[in-house]
Amino acid sequence: MARYLFVSIPAAGHVHPTLPIVQALMERGHEVGYASGPGLEQTVAPLVTRYFAAGPAMTSEEALTRWPEMGRLRGRQGLDLLARDVMFPFAATAAREVLDAVTAWQPDVLVFDSFTHVASIVVDTCGLPWATTTVIPGLMESKGAHPFGMGLPYPPSPLQRLATPLFWPLLRFAARRHDRQFNGIRAEFGLPPIRDSFLKSTQSSFLVLALMPPELEYPRRAWPPHVHFVGPSLWDRPRDYAIPDWLEDLPGERPLIYATIGTVQSIYQAEFFGTLFDAARGLDADMVVTTGGNPADLPAPPGNVRVERYVPNSLIIPKTKLVVHHGGASSTVGTLLHGKPAVIAPFAHDQPDNAQRVRWLGVGTVVDPFTVSSTALRGAVEGALASTAMRDRAASLGEQLREYDAGQTAAKLLEELAEAQAPVYRKGIRHAEA
Repeated sequence: MARYLFVSIPAAGHVHPTLPIVQALMERGHEVGYASGPGLEQTVAPLVTRYFAAGPAMTSEEALTRWPEMGRLRGRQGLDLLARDVMFPFAATAAREVLDAVTAWQPDVLVFDSFTHVASIVVDTCGLPWATTTVIPGLMESKGAHPFGMGLPYPPSPLQRLATPLFWPLLRFAARRHDRQFNGIRAEFGLPPIRDSFLKSTQSSFLVLALMPPELEYPRRAWPPHVHFVGPSLWDRPRDYAIPDWLEDLPGERPLIYATIGTVQSIYQAEFFGTLFDAARGLDADMVVTTGGNPADLPAPPGNVRVERYVPNSLIIPKTKLVVHHGGASSTVGTLLHGKPAVIAPFAHDQPDNAQRVRWLGVGTVVDPFTVSSTALRGAVEGALASTAMRDRAASLGEQLREYDAGQTAAKLLEELAEAQAPVYRKGIRHAEA
């Protein structure tokens, strides 16, 4: 049996998708360690052999409260803020703690989240084989890749197709100032500068586990041979969550809509809830809205809306006819997995791209959360509820996605890595194609 040490930034959207893999490895008799922020210990520690607190004592929600502009930034501005104020400070603080954990615990394989830039510092120091987990495979450079990060629709226009080959070089050029900052951190550990952009520094050359169904990603001419799509990898059930009676009794006689904009966006996009509540007035449907915060801070909802702080997606989405959400990775995949159509209001980060992929699949519509009126949002909801084609496509796709077992598939690939201590390629991919 082998020892695996997972390392992630302390953000639920990055940690939770790895937990089905953790559970599968534990079930298969392996030991699993996890290193992340102190704020996640209560959630993760009961699931693993050993938990290591690493990085600043700050949750992602606390970070976003400190930098509220993060919730609106897209493209280059979002990258600048994430790199300068979030990802690099975590790497600088966490690197020594993770290296201490490696020395003390002696893992056989390291597994890093794709936003955890401590990866190159640790692996260049200890030389262990390692894997990357990612919920945003579109960030990986490959031939014919549609530009990710700007929420562009697919298929690309003729002009966009011409620009695609230039996108990655331009992105690396724009990121050079961050390369200097990151190389300064590496120098503190006696390491040479990275040979390529910091954007690639978390992407393992051994194994990349894309925790997404390939059906959600646009067609590409080629993925790197060590990239494996393992399917939907979701975890949303706290150990202490007791199913309330009101949830057991759903749905009622009318259609049920579930609405969420995630914990992070709910912190400082409360004005959207006002638009949502106004849109719900007059709907011939019931709605459950989760806020991630204190419902008392919100405007009064109409009588057909129930407001809760949190409900696991896996318990409520199967009961719904439609989901209104922000396009976060877990909400997007969870909605698709249960075969439900969506109305998506994307705010920032990967959300605009996820929203465009859902629209491309024909299983949802997209509204601009910053400009949409309650009337327009109500119209989008009513249109989605009435669309037989959208409902049928969503149900068919859900059946397809439920065939995956991401945890067990990823666990087997990690076992191959531990045994071979060499890159794990997709079947039929020759080494020369790397």
